[in-house]
Amino acid sequence: MAKGWTAERRAAQAARMRARKPWERSTGPRTDAGKARSRGNAVGKGCWQRLDAELAEVEALMREWEVVLAALARGWWSAG
Repeated sequence: MAKGWTAERRAAQAARMRARKPWERSTGPRTDAGKARSRGNAVGKGCWQRLDAELAEVEALMREWEVVLAALARGWWSAG
């Protein structure tokens, strides 16, 4: 048996989906709890994006400080 779907199987599945039209019944969350959970998805993603941006900024500052500290260390050891 070949891996994946054959062209015939894919066409048959597409026809079944066009007949069922599940997208017409997809309305999203209906209960208050479901809506709250759904709202939390966007908030969570936004938090991670901000955290990633802040982490990148901290890493950049650390790289700058590594250069400064290395220069100070070279000056300290050569002056001693």
